[in-house]
Amino acid sequence: MPGGLILTGGRLITADPELPEAEAIAIRGGIIVAVGSNADALAFRAPGVEVIDLKGRTVLPAFNDAHCHPMAIGLAAGQVDVSPDEAPDIGTLLGRIRDRATSTPPGRWILARGYDDTRLAERRHPSREELDRAAPHNPVLITRACLHVGAANTQALREAGITRDTPDPPGGTIGRDSRGEPTGVVREAALEMVRRAIPKPTVDELEDALRRAAEIYHSHGVTSVAEAGVRRPEEMEAYQRVRESGGPLLLRTYLMIILDEMLEEFSGTGLRTGFGDDLLRLGPAKIFLDGSIGGHTARMREPYAGEPGNRGLWMQDPEEMKRKIRRAHALGWQCTAHAIGDASIDLLLDAYEEALAENPRRNTRHRIEHCEFVTDPQVFDRIARLGCVPVPGTTFLHDFRPLYAASLGRDRLRYANAMRSFIEHGIVAAASSDAPVCSVDPLLGIRTMMTRRDFAGEEAFPEESISFEEAVYAYTAAGAYASFEEHIKGSLSPGKVGDVTVLGADVRQVKPEEIPEIGVDLTVMAGEVVHPA
Repeated sequence: MPGGLILTGGRLITADPELPEAEAIAIRGGIIVAVGSNADALAFRAPGVEVIDLKGRTVLPAFNDAHCHPMAIGLAAGQVDVSPDEAPDIGTLLGRIRDRATSTPPGRWILARGYDDTRLAERRHPSREELDRAAPHNPVLITRACLHVGAANTQALREAGITRDTPDPPGGTIGRDSRGEPTGVVREAALEMVRRAIPKPTVDELEDALRRAAEIYHSHGVTSVAEAGVRRPEEMEAYQRVRESGGPLLLRTYLMIILDEMLEEFSGTGLRTGFGDDLLRLGPAKIFLDGSIGGHTARMREPYAGEPGNRGLWMQDPEEMKRKIRRAHALGWQCTAHAIGDASIDLLLDAYEEALAENPRRNTRHRIEHCEFVTDPQVFDRIARLGCVPVPGTTFLHDFRPLYAASLGRDRLRYANAMRSFIEHGIVAAASSDAPVCSVDPLLGIRTMMTRRDFAGEEAFPEESISFEEAVYAYTAAGAYASFEEHIKGSLSPGKVGDVTVLGADVRQVKPEEIPEIGVDLTVMAGEVVHPA
């Protein structure tokens, strides 16, 4: 039975316009029953109800990460970390692969994650031959931070069936040297060719991964997530197992199904977006339109800087992708698509307009995952008119601003993750981390939305900055709106679920740059403290 809890003496930022701030909250039976003064909350004191004095700390609705990969977060815990902090140069990266190889049986895959060629000292990808020397008896795949590009050794390419004679797959490229030999670098669909050769995790392994992920998210004040891509029935089963087992290691999860792999699984069942409960619910049908800026595969209206022939990739034929979106819409699904480049955002809005013309529906809340590079302000009017929900990766500028500027030129960053413009156009934009692409930590995303500064302190068009309260709304109430759940969560309001985040201090006492350092002291889910345990 969800517990009773009273928090007093704090500064509550509620994300509820009816009562934006308060000092206390009471939760009973897992539901918020009072928000207001200390006296209002203490009126619900009863035997067995815990009372915590906040001593002025800031309290928020528990965070809702509107686009992330919890399953990948849990699985990544067993992979080699080659992110910039852990591997600043190729020698260090290869050393970490070499260390893992000493404890890995021959023939077993070695997987690594998080490298960024633009932040390695050598400013390049590791080569196939270098990875061969680091792990001569194992297939190796290291995945770039964006998850759209990887580097593989010879054995991994062999297991994927990639040779010098293998043509580039539709929607992907195989890196080649001057002799036509594969370099080991694989992008988009070519990366998927390698991934398909890796043994799939079992349902038990996926379930364990989800439990590990829940612990990580709870430690950062997150109780709600949108899983950005379920591809296999085994993944659905793992989520269902976790839901049925209960206990503290749960996340309220909105499941995006990958349209190409899963839509037909549901066709004819009557199941669609919204089926489920407040712990596990079917979300939108998702398709990938383009790639990433880091891989120079996000589809742009104009070419990449220094590459006059490259505007990025379409993952499939554009007309075919629009047809698939129209079909999912006609079946009653909320639709969404990975759309980073300005050209892919255009295509997605075209698809939504065509779908609504063929099958008019109200309040579809079709989403735009990332919606990162709007370059024409008139696009905001289209998004607002169609009632779409952008889901920007709010930490991307922190991690990738220099890469973006080098790849696109400074001017195309004017409306990158344009939170202020979304607000001014009446658009509800739901904040996300896209973890493990970026950090799980919502406080880092909030700081980035407020300051528009990258990891080195460089600023990108501060006119798109928003306030702390607006950033909290984007990371809480807006996420609930994006999943049609604003009536049950997203704000500290009586009648909603008792999910609360207690920060380590009063945010009024720190500078925006210092907000991530505050950390999370308590995470409460349905009135139960889930962090710290």
